[in-house]
Amino acid sequence: MRKNLKKIVITMLAALSPLSVIAADAEKEADFLGGNFTGWVEFGNERMFRGNSETQNTEVPSLQGLVTWTHEDTGIYAGYWMATNKFDLVPEIYAESGPYVGKFGTIGDTGINYNVFLWHYIYHKSDGDYQPNYTELWLTANKDVTENLNIYVEFVPTLDAWFGTKTAKGDDVQGYNVAMTPTYQLGNGWAVNGTIGYQWFSDPEYVQPGDWMYASVGVTKALRDGWKVSVSYHDTNVDASTDTTEIWQRHLVGSVSKSF
Repeated sequence: MRKNLKKIVITMLAALSPLSVIAADAEKEADFLGGNFTGWVEFGNERMFRGNSETQNTEVPSLQGLVTWTHEDTGIYAGYWMATNKFDLVPEIYAESGPYVGKFGTIGDTGINYNVFLWHYIYHKSDGDYQPNYTELWLTANKDVTENLNIYVEFVPTLDAWFGTKTAKGDDVQGYNVAMTPTYQLGNGWAVNGTIGYQWFSDPEYVQPGDWMYASVGVTKALRDGWKVSVSYHDTNVDASTDTTEIWQRHLVGSVSKSF
């Protein structure tokens, strides 16, 4: 059971590197309320989210980490994440964090793994009345289509105002995201992956770039004792004339992470 659980979660969360540590110690005996705690930390030159830089184009380094508790038998988990953050558009923001809770598993004998979770984004600010916090519902699935190839898909709607954005009438601007990520295992800990996604809104005229498409390609290398290195290239279809702070333009990202 534990070995199968570990494989399910690692493949299912390949596109969500912070949450991949949920299964890091799945073969351990449960040590707290029928579950285990795992952790993950990462350092990189910048942090990307759906094609845009969350650290204002390497102006601040990306440092993030999380702690997750996962119930051994049910696949229910909960945790907390923290990260550095910088936007010239909202200069008072200096960090981001958030709690998350969810459940993963496999649909019968189909080989399709699912993961459903809530993630609440909290932006830490030095001052100002603007409140950008919001919550997303992540609906994800993946399947090993060959021995080495896994296909991951996601649909992510917001449950309130995306980044606190309101219309002129005060209504919430809802955000929606879809993405697909194939990951191919090359062997000896090497893997290549690519993502294509689309972020759109109920009222795109209230969001600076409007709706946008994004894509990335990357390579990862798993090392001993939970260490991993990765390099990825990111781009979007946001026009440079609209992207006044250039956070939606081309980015090359490198990172080193450790699961424990």
